[in-house]
Amino acid sequence: MVKIFLALLSTTSLTGAWAQAPKEITLSQKTVAELVLKQGPKTLEVNLKYQQFRLAPVQALSVYDWKVTAETGFEYDKSASLLTTTSQNNNKYERYKTTVNLQKPFTTGTLLGLELSRLSQKVDLDAFTTNPPPSQQTLDSAGLILEQSLLGNFFGVADRGNVNAAELTYQANNIARANELEDVVLEAIRQFWNTYVAQENFRESVNSRDRYKKLVDAVKRKTSLGYSNPGDLPQVQAEFETREQRVKSSSTEYLKNVENLLTLLALEPGTEVKFEIPKDIPPVPKLTEKKVEDLRLVRSQKLRVEAAQEALSASESLSYPTLNFVGKVYTTGVDESSENSYSELVSGTRPKYYAGLKFQYNFGSDVQNETVINRKLTKDLESTRLQRQLMETQDLESQAQRKVQSTYAIAQSSQRQREFRDKASQELNRSYTQGRTDISILITALNNYFDSEVQYIRAVGDYAIALNEWAAARDELIPDDVPSEGYQK
Repeated sequence: MVKIFLALLSTTSLTGAWAQAPKEITLSQKTVAELVLKQGPKTLEVNLKYQQFRLAPVQALSVYDWKVTAETGFEYDKSASLLTTTSQNNNKYERYKTTVNLQKPFTTGTLLGLELSRLSQKVDLDAFTTNPPPSQQTLDSAGLILEQSLLGNFFGVADRGNVNAAELTYQANNIARANELEDVVLEAIRQFWNTYVAQENFRESVNSRDRYKKLVDAVKRKTSLGYSNPGDLPQVQAEFETREQRVKSSSTEYLKNVENLLTLLALEPGTEVKFEIPKDIPPVPKLTEKKVEDLRLVRSQKLRVEAAQEALSASESLSYPTLNFVGKVYTTGVDESSENSYSELVSGTRPKYYAGLKFQYNFGSDVQNETVINRKLTKDLESTRLQRQLMETQDLESQAQRKVQSTYAIAQSSQRQREFRDKASQELNRSYTQGRTDISILITALNNYFDSEVQYIRAVGDYAIALNEWAAARDELIPDDVPSEGYQK
């Protein structure tokens, strides 16, 4: 029984250890870009931020929604009037009134309206009333209203300007969203390469410490045999301690970079990362010239300039006094019976027409002129930003290309330098073993070789980052329309 219990306990312990084993993931540049776009917290922040901009164009169009208003109520009236004598103050009226209005504004500066109303009245008259009206009547009315802007928002110039400005701004923000997501991807790729470089630096620190440990053992043997020079062993032991220190610092740096990478990609803490890195240094690609006008930053800014121009046109139109044409057509029907009243309404035998002009002029604060000045300044500001971005984006692309060429040359040179340093350290190690080289020269050679290893890894990482920065400068790192979780156009 005890054996069975111990066996079960052992099995349970193994199962728990297996469940707690760290997860593994293999990352390449492509998988890093896909993960950060799919689940990265910064990607979600960008998408949520630009989701908020969807409201502005909807608000601009909401002014032109259909508007329905309905009112119904009961009125009891026994009030006095100048038309009644003191002996006729006992007249009582009971009225039921229902009114329905339907209005629809258009971006042509036009307002169409439809009005339907019914008034039902019951009268309890004083006995002394002469020529009494019927005790019960119904009045039906139907009207069509047309209002057209003639001055100030002339045929909807301001309306269309405000709607177009909101839509153009939204389009500009959509383009800017892709650019911000590209920056997020670029940051993740930089962190990917920095983590890989930190890992290789840590491995190289361990390797250099192990090589110095072997050298310390070799010098100890020479010292015990009396073949070493005075001070050889302490020098090597001191360098070994230096490598111990570098192992500790490089380990800390590597762990920090791994944690930052896992956070950027929203991966579970403690996940073991394996890197998929090309073995050879890829050559500098030959790319066709990219027009500055086609870049996202420039296209977005052009839309902002257009939006500012539309807003300026709208404010200039609204700075004039308002002059609207108003036309109304009504038909009515009245009878003691509601059915007969409605029939008379439909027949159109009691029409009513109205045509006129409505004028409105606001004065005192001079806000209209100040609004025009403000919109003009905004338009000039956006135009100035466009000119600056045209120059800066061209400079950025050229600088990114030169950086790629420079880092590629440095990576190749670092590769050759590493080979030369390795060869020199091997030859000096044999020479020291033979007693023909001072230990300080060997130490210097070894340190130079270890430094060249680190420099080569860093140079490869810098070249890879520069390639991605060049692609980002050309808007080729990610497509314009990037679908992502939590974002809908």
